[in-house]
Amino acid sequence: MWFALSILALLMLSGRRTAEKKAATGIDSMAMAWLQQAVALPLIVLTLFFARFYWPSELPLLFWELMVIYVSLQVIYLYCYYKAISIADISFVAPLMTLFSVGNMIGAYIILGQVPSLSGVIGSAFIISGAWIISRAKKHGDAESITAHKKALILVIIAIIVCSIFSNIEVKMLEMSNPISYNFYTSVLTVPFVILVTVIILRSRKQNGLIYWKSVNKSVRSHVWPLVIVGVTYTVNMLATYQAKVIAPNQAYVGAIKAASVIPVVILGVLFFQEKVSRKQWLGIGCMLIGLALIALNV
Repeated sequence: MWFALSILALLMLSGRRTAEKKAATGIDSMAMAWLQQAVALPLIVLTLFFARFYWPSELPLLFWELMVIYVSLQVIYLYCYYKAISIADISFVAPLMTLFSVGNMIGAYIILGQVPSLSGVIGSAFIISGAWIISRAKKHGDAESITAHKKALILVIIAIIVCSIFSNIEVKMLEMSNPISYNFYTSVLTVPFVILVTVIILRSRKQNGLIYWKSVNKSVRSHVWPLVIVGVTYTVNMLATYQAKVIAPNQAYVGAIKAASVIPVVILGVLFFQEKVSRKQWLGIGCMLIGLALIALNV
């Protein structure tokens, strides 16, 4: 059952990544960091009627302590990811995000005590090799493109490190609640926190807040449909992911399967954004898929 849920999460993630790229090209990265979950909240609230809802008082103090850490790390991850896809090709960023499988496995060992197998370690080596090949492929081109992709690479690495921490923390939190209640609390707390951080950043930069929020409102109105797709796919993706993590023998397996979404995402990037994927990039993607298959052999 967890394998089928992981495949469903993979399909939803592919659609979401493409819609996010479309929206992020016109909407500020800081705004996208909270819009992702804000547009999903109406659907998330509806899902509360399909399972037991845990009220705040029913959850232990440890749950809320971990929630503070989770939300704080989410802010960093979301900003880095959306900034990366706003300045670089999705066909470049998406393959690099599969490095999460490696970071997630390391995090699962440190935080959850889940020991990876030999095939998992070898698979990680293939994924790292593929990421290196892809990063080298974008060293060619005009100076502006090279600079943008170098910056995106740094942002992706930061995002992966942060995500590898909170993706394992959330397993402990899921054990204390359930996927639907957990999805609701993380979203309803992350959105206002990210907005608060945005306001602080605007003030530190002495940027006119009224002008900023007017520009965000205008850009959101012109990207309604991509955001609707993000909201729907985010809700289904996260619920499937959380449920799979609860019942999977090793939560790192779920991340490995979802990471295979790199292929449809790259293809959609070529079709919808006319991005060019070189032979070297395809070679890197191939190495990553071999690595993901080796990690999945742990099942």
